[in-house]
Amino acid sequence: MILALTRPPRRTVAPLLLSALFGLTAVPVLAADPSEFSLAEKLVFVEHQLANVKAPASLHYTYVRSGSLEPGFEDEVRIDVKLKGKVCCTVQGSFLTGERKMALPEIEEAQANPVILYFLERDIREMERVTKGKSGYFRKRIRMTMVDEAKVRDTKVSYEGREVDAQEVSLTPYETDPLRARFETYAQKRYTFVLASTVPGGVYQVRTAVPGALPSDAPVLEEVMTFAGPVAGNKQPSKK
Repeated sequence: MILALTRPPRRTVAPLLLSALFGLTAVPVLAADPSEFSLAEKLVFVEHQLANVKAPASLHYTYVRSGSLEPGFEDEVRIDVKLKGKVCCTVQGSFLTGERKMALPEIEEAQANPVILYFLERDIREMERVTKGKSGYFRKRIRMTMVDEAKVRDTKVSYEGREVDAQEVSLTPYETDPLRARFETYAQKRYTFVLASTVPGGVYQVRTAVPGALPSDAPVLEEVMTFAGPVAGNKQPSKK
């Protein structure tokens, strides 16, 4: 599983979500010492990203796949944040549509935005499909580089017509992988997470990119999920 760290995951990482997607037991998990997490882990998985969302609310993200390795497409992701009694927040995700739609569990008492875990789960399934490698191995590589090799920098993003502060976490899990020769095409694949506390749900963008042969070349495969705004009430986002 992505977050199968040697220390227990914090409750903000949504143990019920991890149970459903990554095989953990569905029991409450006590909070670990925040100092035990790397800065990258804190920003991506631990921060209370849903703190600026008042339930009930829905968050809408666009999803674009492009490049020459496989056919591209445009789709959408939706995160519904709800109250269950007086407890916040219960989250239900709708990740992509039609034949690409990924079945997702309802998450209770979510604090970190699960849209990142959804994105990573689909990415890992795709890596398994195209490389014939094992999903557990890809999860391990992402986990290890998130702890030890991820780079964090301050940046700016455009939101509602103005620039707002953000932080970017980037990692290349397979670049230093001793087994990279087995899937050399994806060895330079970069994962980038852009987090902004001003943006509802805290997640502005998640993307992966397999670069071209030259620095000036466009990525041969790129998948980008970008925050598109809150969706009023229960109105479904329009199809593209």
